[in-house]
Amino acid sequence: MPLSLFLKPCNERVKTVMASLLLAGLLSGCGGGGGDVQALGPAPVVPPTTPGPDPLLERQWHLFNTGQSGGVPGMDIGLQGVKETGRGVLLAFVDGAVQLNHPDLVANVFTLNGMLPSVDPSPPPAPAGAAYNPSAGQWDDAHGTAVVGIAVASANNSLGGRGVAPEAKFVAYNGVVTGLVASAMRSAIDLGADIVNNSWGSLDSSSGQASYQSSDPAWREAMADALVQGRRGRGMVVVFAAGNGGLDEDSNRDGYVNHPGVLAVGAVDHRGRPSSYAEPGSNVLISAPSMSLLRRTDTGADIWTTDIAGPRGLAAGPLPENADYAAFAGGSSASAPMVSGVVALMLEANPSLGWRDVRWLLARTARPADLSPEQAEPSVMNAQGFHPRVGFGRVHAGDAVAAARNFAGLPAERRCDSGLQRVDLAIGDSPSPALITTARFEGCDLKIVESVQVTLEVDHAYVADLDVLLISPSGTRSQLAKPHSCPDSLSGPCGDLSRGWTFHSVRHMGEGLQGSVQGASQSQSQQGWQIQLKDGQAGDTGHWRSWRMVLTGH
Repeated sequence: MPLSLFLKPCNERVKTVMASLLLAGLLSGCGGGGGDVQALGPAPVVPPTTPGPDPLLERQWHLFNTGQSGGVPGMDIGLQGVKETGRGVLLAFVDGAVQLNHPDLVANVFTLNGMLPSVDPSPPPAPAGAAYNPSAGQWDDAHGTAVVGIAVASANNSLGGRGVAPEAKFVAYNGVVTGLVASAMRSAIDLGADIVNNSWGSLDSSSGQASYQSSDPAWREAMADALVQGRRGRGMVVVFAAGNGGLDEDSNRDGYVNHPGVLAVGAVDHRGRPSSYAEPGSNVLISAPSMSLLRRTDTGADIWTTDIAGPRGLAAGPLPENADYAAFAGGSSASAPMVSGVVALMLEANPSLGWRDVRWLLARTARPADLSPEQAEPSVMNAQGFHPRVGFGRVHAGDAVAAARNFAGLPAERRCDSGLQRVDLAIGDSPSPALITTARFEGCDLKIVESVQVTLEVDHAYVADLDVLLISPSGTRSQLAKPHSCPDSLSGPCGDLSRGWTFHSVRHMGEGLQGSVQGASQSQSQQGWQIQLKDGQAGDTGHWRSWRMVLTGH
């Protein structure tokens, strides 16, 4: 991607992107380089609008919570007083169908000299008299339209509500329907996207699939390039919904969401409590508002956003809605674009932020969630600590943008890598004691940890039995895997870790490599980073073959 594209206003991007498309075509013709970006049709026409208040804004408690939904006033994303609107920032959405000509979205569609840079992801027209069909990619698939509206719906146009970043531009890909999520990432890199929002996840045991679902290798390659090449070397910010599996699941078992370059987002309700479906994980960085329950029964607490314009979409479903807008019961799918919108505000305030800076500042500025009767565990990142269902707390746009404005940036990233370590130990059946191994990084010049990856290679008849803890020199714990059950419909071992599975944790962000930031004693520091693995449920045994630990930070 040309270096001059970094965070220019979107109308300035056009000339450079068009030049890059020509170059990409030439490179592709020579057998190398380039991307798959191409102008694929005229952009939808932007109709005139009337300036004025957005009539549904008063229902958007997630933006400005005054208690109107029965929740706690102030339990919102903290937009009060924020002057930034996302201007000059480009968001990419990998989702299902997205109606580009929706009256509240069309003004923010990213174009190249009046042309769309990707295949139009709009839902197909419904056949005459067609029944309601919200299946992915069908005529009533309103998921992507709702997600995009949460982030970037226009403001002050006398229509519906507004998005978190109402002047940001966006491009959308129907990648979940087509399965081309890696291609969508490549295209977003080529276009110079600043943020990629993913309100989807791989299937897990709650849907009859295995517990551990790997990501596409082509997508992982695209992620590596997005973090290194994206935004002129500062890296694209890749946001994912943490998942809706509730306490029965763990987002660390999703090979997309647990990628170390992903910013995983959980959900809290209008009272600040973890939503019933909020999926825990040591990889969850932060949370944002959504409805309380994963069904449309908690009246007033859903997220009002764009629906498919006209009589289709949610308006055609079992509940009556405004024809162009609806109360979206989207789970963490709704939370993720709120964080993407907040990131757009941060990048407008300070275009020099790298992807690591964004994660650091979001953790630093998060507000506490209502976890009672549970409590968060102490963290050096903020006063309220960390909890696997909400990460470091609730996103707060005002605090995050204020922190971003003058942030000089984190030092260059450093890595500590243990290398592959053979174990070859039998895993006894529960209640056998845990097997323990320790990684020590005395020669590594990393001082402050940002994230930890632990790769385990395990043979086990039923990997859902595994209970895995990571304990830092400071004594803080990441629950990497917990015992769980798989559906009776599964005939296999509930997943396969024999080729290795990498867990990701942000829990230790801000800690010293040897525990010094937390004030650990010298004896504690000498313990290193400890992995504890055991069988947590009776009935099956296994064999621990190897492990590897990688710490990143500065």
